[in-house]
Amino acid sequence: MTAPREYPEDPGRFIQIVASDQGLKSIDSQLKGRILEMLQERDMAFDEIVGRSGRAKSTISAHMKALSLAGITTMRPDPTDARKRIFSLNGRILVRANSNDPEMLWADRFFPDALPPNATTRDIFRFILTSLRISLLSEGIHIHPILERAGNKAGAAIYPQVRAEGLSAFLENLSLFWSRFELGELEVEGYDPLTLVIRDCFECLDLPITGRPECSFDSGLLTALFSAHFNEKKRVIETHCYAMGSNLCRFEIWDAC
Repeated sequence: MTAPREYPEDPGRFIQIVASDQGLKSIDSQLKGRILEMLQERDMAFDEIVGRSGRAKSTISAHMKALSLAGITTMRPDPTDARKRIFSLNGRILVRANSNDPEMLWADRFFPDALPPNATTRDIFRFILTSLRISLLSEGIHIHPILERAGNKAGAAIYPQVRAEGLSAFLENLSLFWSRFELGELEVEGYDPLTLVIRDCFECLDLPITGRPECSFDSGLLTALFSAHFNEKKRVIETHCYAMGSNLCRFEIWDAC
C-alpha cells in the first residue's frame, strides 16, 4: 500500500480562493487546500479525511474546525452511525496558486514562439489558449475548477446541436461536432464504463508534461453533455492526457455520487 502523501505547510507560497455562501475566502494552508479538494470530489467522513491526508486526527480536527468557522465546510452526523461526522464543501474552489511548485518553474519554456505562417483559425485559438495556460502554470497558478465550470456552461449551450434520441446517435453527433470544429478526433473506446478517447486534443496537445490531467474544460463540457443526454447527473474522469505523456486523452463517464 502506498504511504499517504504529506502536504507540508509553506505559508506565503500557497493560496486557494474559495467562493462560499459568505463570499470569497482565501486559504493559505496547503493542507486545508488539499482537504477542500477532497471534499470537492464528494462528501467525506472525518476518518477518511484523516486517512487520505496522512495527518494526525488532532491536526485534521483543528483544520476542520477552522474551515467550519469560516463557513467553507459544513458537518452533519453519519446516518449510519451518529457518533461519526460527514463533512461537505460549502461552496466551490475557484483557483489555486503555489509559487513554490518546482514542477512548474520550467513551464514557460514551452511558451509558443510563433504562429506557423499558414495558421488556421484553430491554430490561432490553440495559440491563445496555450499561451494563457502556460503563463499561469509557470506562475504556479491552477484554474482547473474555473475551466471545468466554463466547460459545464459551454456543454449546456452546445447540447441542442448534438441532441439525439439514442446513445449511438448521440455519440455519432459528438464525434461529428468535434471533427467539424477541429477540436480533435473523438471515438468511443468502450461501454462499461462508457469511455471516450480524443486524439489531437485542442485543449492540452501543446501543453508541457505536468504528470496530471489538464483537460478540465473538456471534462466539464462532457459532464454537461452526458448529464443532459441521460437526464441525470454524470461525472467525467480523465484517466489519460497528453499532459501526462499519453498519446491521447481518455475520459470515463460515471454516475455522479
